[in-house]
Amino acid sequence: MLGIVDRIEDGKIAVIRIRGGGELVIPVSNLPVKIYQGACIDISMALNKKVEASQKKKIKDLQAELLNKNAQKK
Repeated sequence: MLGIVDRIEDGKIAVIRIRGGGELVIPVSNLPVKIYQGACIDISMALNKKVEASQKKKIKDLQAELLNKNAQKK
């Protein structure tokens, strides 16, 4: 996916327009390379199953906790 750096706000936030539509707003500190306005960058994504499993477990645990609290109130 190709992105073009549209602007950098306050030196901290990069607004990257995605070719084909949309934009990505991301802290400059999260980028692996130094960017500048007008830079063309390749953007790739990958699934992170380990983090996904961790998030699903957190959600399941929170749901169980809420259900237990509601059951105790009755």
